[in-house]
Amino acid sequence: MPQVRGWRRVRVGMAVALAVGIAGCTSLERNLNVVTPYSDKLSPYNYKEDGKLAMMVAGVDAARLIRKESYFPLFVQVANKTKGTFEITRESFTLEDPLGKQYSMAPSREVADHYPRLDLDRRLFVQNRQFTLIGVGLYTYVQSNFYPSSSGRGLLIDQVSLPPQSYMEDVIYFPIPESGLNGVPLRLLFKVKGLEEPIEVVFEVPRTLGIFEKDEKKS
Repeated sequence: MPQVRGWRRVRVGMAVALAVGIAGCTSLERNLNVVTPYSDKLSPYNYKEDGKLAMMVAGVDAARLIRKESYFPLFVQVANKTKGTFEITRESFTLEDPLGKQYSMAPSREVADHYPRLDLDRRLFVQNRQFTLIGVGLYTYVQSNFYPSSSGRGLLIDQVSLPPQSYMEDVIYFPIPESGLNGVPLRLLFKVKGLEEPIEVVFEVPRTLGIFEKDEKKS
């Protein structure tokens, strides 16, 4: 399980705040595993972390439309600012929910067989580039394709060598977390050789109603 010093500092601070709160009000309960604060927003549905060694963007434009599917998409962009090469595989990305549960990327075959929205997500991904391309104008694009089109267009590319001053972007899929998908803080971790600490983006997936969809009333 990835260990992140910054993450531990956040949790320690929250534990101190909890102790102070309990001293004043014994009935107060807080979840120490809430993964906040959120990363900066590049646009309404794109979250960004820009460090000295790498930049990562996580986009939720397609994820906000997920309802009963078993998986959800993230638009991911990674730029390499180091002098070495990032060797990126499926194991490079991990999702964490506010319960502390971690999830690996879903197998491409399972998604292709049981998820009907691949082509729609890809079209939304192309539209989303108007926001995600803003910060990578000086970087060289390297292709990846972790989840090829369900119509058979495109080859599987899930091992990417990312040289210095280059970037990749793709749509990746995770199982719906146990915490639920909408309105909860989630964390995407990116870890490869050459990075002492994972790069992390903390984001939220809002629930956006469709044209003919009504919000369910809670009993």
